[in-house]
Amino acid sequence: MDLLARARTLAACPLFAELAPAVVIRLAERARARTVEPGERITTDGGNVWVVAEGALVVASRGTVAADATASHVRRHGGRARAGNALGLVRVIAPTTPAIEAVAEGDVTLLGLGVDDVHDVLEEDPAALAALVDALARVLLEDST
Repeated sequence: MDLLARARTLAACPLFAELAPAVVIRLAERARARTVEPGERITTDGGNVWVVAEGALVVASRGTVAADATASHVRRHGGRARAGNALGLVRVIAPTTPAIEAVAEGDVTLLGLGVDDVHDVLEEDPAALAALVDALARVLLEDST
């Protein structure tokens, strides 16, 4: 997956959609693509944020799923993370948030971003951090209704 494809994948994720294009590109430069086979597990406890590029994951929690805004949102929609969903983003802001675990339903392409990489990019641009916090707040508010 080239840089442009990684940037498009991130921009399609509702949590990154309001970020300036330059911020999305900086994140895409740090993102790495990974293919996950059916039945393979991924987790957010390794310090990664995972964005689903293609395919679907079934969310199975370690700890409290509701503690991660995106995983909670995914759970409301049948327990599946599909293209555009992100897992583990809350850990960027609250590192002690319980880890999320998900299992691939079929072949899945993910973009992995290190939590530290996301931190670094967001610290460079306070408006980007504010946009991300607003997006997370919208997801949490959706879950409370």
